[in-house]
Amino acid sequence: MKILFLGTSASKPTSERNPPSVALQYNNGEFMLFDCGEGTQRQMIKKVSPMKISKIFITHLHADHIMGLVGLIQSMKLNGRTQLLEIFVPKDTIVHMKTLFSIPYFSADFEIHVIEAFDQKIEFDGYWIRPFPVSHGVPAIGYVFGVNDARGKFNKKLCDELGIKGEMFSSLEKKGTIEVNGKIISIDEVTGKLRRGKKIVYTGDTEKIETFPEEAYNCDVLIHDSTFISPDDKKDTYHSTVKEACEVAQLLSAKKLVLTHISQRYETKEVEEESKKYCENAIVAEDFLEINL
Repeated sequence: MKILFLGTSASKPTSERNPPSVALQYNNGEFMLFDCGEGTQRQMIKKVSPMKISKIFITHLHADHIMGLVGLIQSMKLNGRTQLLEIFVPKDTIVHMKTLFSIPYFSADFEIHVIEAFDQKIEFDGYWIRPFPVSHGVPAIGYVFGVNDARGKFNKKLCDELGIKGEMFSSLEKKGTIEVNGKIISIDEVTGKLRRGKKIVYTGDTEKIETFPEEAYNCDVLIHDSTFISPDDKKDTYHSTVKEACEVAQLLSAKKLVLTHISQRYETKEVEEESKKYCENAIVAEDFLEINL
C-alpha cells in the first residue's frame, strides 16, 4: 500500500506545491483520491492512471479541494472509461456538487455516484472508511482509511500433525472449526497471530479538534492540516498550527505524522524546525512524497 502526495499547498498553488490532493494505492492496484485540487490530474501523469481511480473522498467543498474534479472526469471520459466512479462528500453538500457538474458541455459517458458520507463506518472489499466531523466553518469531514485485519498464516507443521490437509483448509476458513479424527479444532488453534490492518487518518482542513472516532486511534499515519506556525496567523481561519498537529498526533498515538496544507508564507525548512520542537515522528509533506506501508 502506498500514499502519494499530489498537492500539499494551502489555498493556492506555488512554484513547488499544488493545491491539496492525496492518492492512496491499495494492495490490489486500486487507487483512491482524497481531495482533488486544481491541477491534480497534471500531478498524476507520471504516477497514477486516472482509469484506476475507483473512489474520490472529498473533505469539503472549498475550491482548492474540488476544482480538479471536472477536468479529471473529462480526461477519464476521453480515455474511454466505463468503470463506476464513486465520489464521497460531506452531508448536505450533494446539491453543490451537482452545481459544479452543471457547467456547459460537461458530461461523462460512465456512471458517477455522488454519496454523502455520514459519521459511520463504510465497508468495502478488504478495507473500510470512517468519515468523521472536523471544524472548518463549512460542512467538512476527515476520513480514517483502514485495511481489514487479517488472520495469521496456517501453522503448516501443526496442521500436518493434526491431519488437516487439502480441502479441509477452505472448510476451516469458512466455518471456523473442523472435526478431525473425532476432535473439534478451531482455526485460532492452527493459525498465527492476527495481523492488524494498517490505518491512515486524513483530516483535511480543520482547526484543532480533540474528538475522534475510536478507529482513528493508534493509526499508522496521520495526515494533518498544518497551515500555520504562528497562532496569530491562524486566527479565525479554521486551520491548525504545526504545534496543534503534533498534539493531535500524540492524542491519537499516531506512529507517523505528516504535515500538509502548508501556507506559502513558510519555507519547508521552517515547518520542519517548528515540528521538531514538539514531536519526533513528523515529516513535512512535499509534492510527490511517497510513503509505503
